[in-house]
Amino acid sequence: MVRAMRIVNILIIALIVAGSAASVMQNFGDSAQTVGNLIGMGLLVAPFYFAWRGLCPTSTLSMATNARVANTTVAALIVLGLLLLLVYSDDATTVLSFIPISVVVGVPVLLNIIALGKRKAEIEQAKTELETNSTALDIPSPASTRTLLTPIPVSTSNYFVRHWRGDLSLPVSYWVNGAVLVTVASVVLVAAVEQMSNGNYSLRAISLAGLGVVLFSVTAWLWSVVGIWRSADYHVARGGASVWASLAKIMVVVGFIAMANQLTNNLLPMVKEYVLIASGNDPFGKVDVKVSTNGQSVIVIGGFGEGSSAEIKRILDAAPSATSLVLNSKGGRILEARRLARIVRDRNLDTYVESQCVSACTYVFLAGRDRAATPNARFGFHQPTFPGLDANAQRGVTQDMLDVYRSAGLPEQFIERISTTPPEEMWYPTRDELIASNVVTRMSLGGEAATLTASMNSKREFVLLLKDFPLSQAYEIRFPGTISEAVEQGWTAKESGANDTEVMNIMRNVFTEAFTKVIQTADDATLDGYADLLVDQLLAIKAVSSEACAKYLEGKLDITKFLPKEITEKELKLTIEALEKPPRADLTSPNPTKVEQALQAAVANLSQQDMSVIADMNAYAGQPSLVCNATLALYQGIQALPYDQRIYALRGMFQSDI
Repeated sequence: MVRAMRIVNILIIALIVAGSAASVMQNFGDSAQTVGNLIGMGLLVAPFYFAWRGLCPTSTLSMATNARVANTTVAALIVLGLLLLLVYSDDATTVLSFIPISVVVGVPVLLNIIALGKRKAEIEQAKTELETNSTALDIPSPASTRTLLTPIPVSTSNYFVRHWRGDLSLPVSYWVNGAVLVTVASVVLVAAVEQMSNGNYSLRAISLAGLGVVLFSVTAWLWSVVGIWRSADYHVARGGASVWASLAKIMVVVGFIAMANQLTNNLLPMVKEYVLIASGNDPFGKVDVKVSTNGQSVIVIGGFGEGSSAEIKRILDAAPSATSLVLNSKGGRILEARRLARIVRDRNLDTYVESQCVSACTYVFLAGRDRAATPNARFGFHQPTFPGLDANAQRGVTQDMLDVYRSAGLPEQFIERISTTPPEEMWYPTRDELIASNVVTRMSLGGEAATLTASMNSKREFVLLLKDFPLSQAYEIRFPGTISEAVEQGWTAKESGANDTEVMNIMRNVFTEAFTKVIQTADDATLDGYADLLVDQLLAIKAVSSEACAKYLEGKLDITKFLPKEITEKELKLTIEALEKPPRADLTSPNPTKVEQALQAAVANLSQQDMSVIADMNAYAGQPSLVCNATLALYQGIQALPYDQRIYALRGMFQSDI
């Protein structure tokens, strides 16, 4: 068996070297990959090379012992890896795929352990016979034999100090301490931190633990390589081969290079982030949480920094009547988002977005029972990240994130698009994509929660808010006191429990009344431009829904949540220009005959149904589609008139009295 295993080990070594060489050639030019391949080859070859030398006819007792230690270590690592997979992996495919690898590597390793045991017995028997013969003949043993068979004394210090001083044998220092002890300790500590993430520990505590693991791993690695280097210095004096001492030092140097790269690209950025979180200075900051005026919604604004889920839970506990979570967030810590999503599911809350919900915020939104959003709400998706993650870790956290989206019922095509969006970019699906993929279960007309008014604690805040907008400033210049009047009416509505849309509509009506005076005395170009704007707005809002279109015509729709940016900018520009222009003093009431002729020409091509709706809008109040289509047809008919007739028609509609 001893001879057969020598041949088997040579064949295995040849296969490993050939495979590693092919991998190096395939990734030629990638220095990091090449170094990794060489390190991997060294780790794989070492136990089989040790075994081959330990099974040689000329091998010594220490060579056979060291080889057996190396192979026993590999066997222990295989068993440990299988146990860790069984305990921590939820993927049965991963566990099953590890079994063939364990068998392929484990069987020759096990046979090596048995063969090396036999070789040790042969050497010990030869040693006994040599000592017996030497005693019988009264001949001292050769010095070389005594050197090989007599163990070198070691210090009496504790185990860790002995390794640090290099007193332990090279195989023990390299394999047991460097490969097994440090690796196993690090793996166990990392697993413990992961378990903390699944528990109720705060992100700050987890960051402290993560910081401790990083510092321990670096310290333990330094302890191991110093001990290996010093043990390599004494290896030849202990009777070992110089080639192994040199190879061990080469591997230490390669390890230093790899560690320097890891420190720069991974560990230092990770440590910096851990320190910021652990010290209470999370870059994502603190989330702002408020309860709506009617107590039915909890409004969340800002990033999900450390402690966000606990703060939101505290507010929810104090608002037992809350049935929805209103989100306005650019994302944050995934752990905080996952915990908040669990709270949303446990309490069966609805989720609602009017502005934005990107990155980790989508975890929370998708946990809602009813998931509503306004048409202009933005949802952003991309791969997750954390400073210092290497490629393997990045793939791991990305896969975890994709599994969350799968569990939320998102289609695979949508998930695939997320998986291809790098962390530094953001994918914003269209409204149709969000609905088709079941991200949003319901489109909202807005104003379902007092997201704006909940943050306003005084009339003065309303005044300051309006004065920040150029449009309201233009109204105030043309009609002094407009802002005060709007704030007075809006504050009264807020105090009575009105939601945002109701409050804003009441305030907007004050400005609308002022604009009616402007349009009545505006020049022809302004009047014509305003008609074009109305058609653009009707078309854009009708594309969302007929209900939204009808609310717009009633003056009850927050158009900022529905209209495209270019249309809102067009309205802002036209309105400010109209407010800044002085009213035309030469205007007179339009000729009734010409107005009637222009309007008749505008409706000449309208259907009978559209004519009926226009004649009595109130009669069709419950049929928003008919009202919207008829109104749009009327303005499009006016648009189609020659310029002079178009102006007469518009004057007749907007100018009741000069």
